[in-house]
Amino acid sequence: MTLSRPIGINAIAVFFAVATIILLSVGVALILPHSPFEAVWALYPARRTLLTPYRGLLGPGFLALAIVFVAASAGCLLRRRWGWWLAIVIFAANGFGDAVQLATGHVLEGAIGVAVAAAILFYLTRASVQQAFS
Repeated sequence: MTLSRPIGINAIAVFFAVATIILLSVGVALILPHSPFEAVWALYPARRTLLTPYRGLLGPGFLALAIVFVAASAGCLLRRRWGWWLAIVIFAANGFGDAVQLATGHVLEGAIGVAVAAAILFYLTRASVQQAFS
């Protein structure tokens, strides 16, 4: 039995929604230091030190990326063809970034990231999944 609405698409949409929340939190934490959004650094404390010096550029960048991710979440939930393309682009870019991690010596992080991105891209390119998007 083939499902007309593959459940994995919902999982990807939820992933994009959660990523949106994190991107918004990090963006606001960078733009407004000492705000309640600083709590986001508890997830990955080392990133605070790494990102803070570039807050003027990265804060707005994270907020812009949040717009892309909320659009991807909506596009996947609504099963729109542009949502499918946006998901493909996001995971391809993520996989490329993880391949760079591999090339720069971060073998475990890069390998896991490439494998996950490849698996999701493989899933998204299945005919049954593509057909779920109009």
